[in-house]
Amino acid sequence: MTLREKIFKTFVVTIREINTHGGPKEFFEKYPVGGLYYGEEDVLRDENGLEMGTQFDYEKLCECKKYSKKKLLVCADSAKIRGQVTPIYTQRSIGGSLSDEDAYNFGKIIGMQMNDKGIDWVLQPSIDMCLDPLMYLMAISDDPKIIARLYRQAVRGIQDQGVCATVKHFPGLGTYFVNMHIAPGSNKLSYDEWMKTYGYTYKEMFKEGVMSVMTTHTTLKSYDSEGDNGYYPTATFSKKLTTDLLKGELGFEGAVVTDALIMGGMATGDLVAETVQAFKAGADLLLWPPVEAAEAIERAILDGEIPMSRLDDALSRIEKMESFRNKALAEKAYDTPDAEWADSESQRIAGNGMCLLRNDIGLLPLSKEKYQKVLIVDVTDEDAKSSGLICDELKARGIFAEVKRDIYDVPSRVCWQADIDRLAADYDLVLFNVNAFFVAEWSVPHMLIWASHLFDKKKKLIINHGSPYFAPEYFPEDPTIVETNCRPSAATVKALVDRLFGEKEFTGSSLLTKKQ
Repeated sequence: MTLREKIFKTFVVTIREINTHGGPKEFFEKYPVGGLYYGEEDVLRDENGLEMGTQFDYEKLCECKKYSKKKLLVCADSAKIRGQVTPIYTQRSIGGSLSDEDAYNFGKIIGMQMNDKGIDWVLQPSIDMCLDPLMYLMAISDDPKIIARLYRQAVRGIQDQGVCATVKHFPGLGTYFVNMHIAPGSNKLSYDEWMKTYGYTYKEMFKEGVMSVMTTHTTLKSYDSEGDNGYYPTATFSKKLTTDLLKGELGFEGAVVTDALIMGGMATGDLVAETVQAFKAGADLLLWPPVEAAEAIERAILDGEIPMSRLDDALSRIEKMESFRNKALAEKAYDTPDAEWADSESQRIAGNGMCLLRNDIGLLPLSKEKYQKVLIVDVTDEDAKSSGLICDELKARGIFAEVKRDIYDVPSRVCWQADIDRLAADYDLVLFNVNAFFVAEWSVPHMLIWASHLFDKKKKLIINHGSPYFAPEYFPEDPTIVETNCRPSAATVKALVDRLFGEKEFTGSSLLTKKQ
């Protein structure tokens, strides 16, 4: 390979990058990139129908593979098996169920999904921790030993399907409220505490042979404090974090991939310079870079700014991933993707993870005889989708149920004392359906959370699909709370209502092990 071809082997591009450079045929003639990112939902198209985001159809993926002169290393965050009804997001469910089998099968499903679409490498799982109530994330625990045990099983489940797994987001989310998609994040722990928590979990993943680690746009000032004018380098740009800590002290021998190189957490306005710095810091695979950065990296190598050994290191680590994947494909060391099994197993895992957090006054299980009229107050940012699904399940059991959300229109208002008095008299049960990513999430109607405290606790049920911190922070005195520990869908809502009526048991645990 030429130097230029070697550099391009580290590039993992989007369909937008391909389409802005002439489309698949023309792009791959000019740019021999090594990797391609695939996403399949919410395709963003321009006026000519060209994909201008990161999502595109499976047929376009096949077209890209056709025109690439070399085998592409294709990665994805998620994908569906063809024929799968709905991918059920059960990552937090395994933190609720605490089951090694559930964690392994969670990974196995991901591996099957990737193989169905010919995807070599998945940017999962996220091994972050619940350590700050304000943090945006969907972590499965606040206990590093639980995280390490379950995610070793998940990584094994993925890689037993011959798919390269990725653990992320190094050096770890969960201690700081800033979302790195928007601005630079931070891991606030001391180095000793970091090693006992995040450092421990990453080393456990390496014992499992995970093929890739994703660094993110987050600082760890306790290890790299060489800032400039009060700014500290994120792992994306930090040689100390990526090369010295991750590859050196922790001993990671696989490939390091950056988080997306367009996020607000690292964007300075010069994507080429940022890509060069990420590569210089120790990233082996560059996620969503501009192809123009290859020339800048080449120039930096020829000028001696970046040693050739940096490129050699990257290529050797990428080769390990390719060899792992090629061996699995050659030996057919994976299961045939099975949409029916994946759906049923996902639903089983989701049900196992649901937690009856509090049932202090014995309100559950519900009975049709006692609760004939149910009000569902929609406290979500998802346009009442899950509340509507709950309503439909209750109606299917012969119960009168309706959803209210609007806090201003008089007919459906639920936030003022007069409204509460009226509604409390009209319904046998008031179910507050809450879904927020994190505790400071004010995109949900916060007036409805306020109103919830004014309803009679003896006929009130809190259902929480979001942050595990929501219940202790916002409903500290409510006696009846259920944590679903998963994203709501038709299947998970049915599993929830089955348990509300005692048709199945709540067997899950809270994701928080430490007293709040």
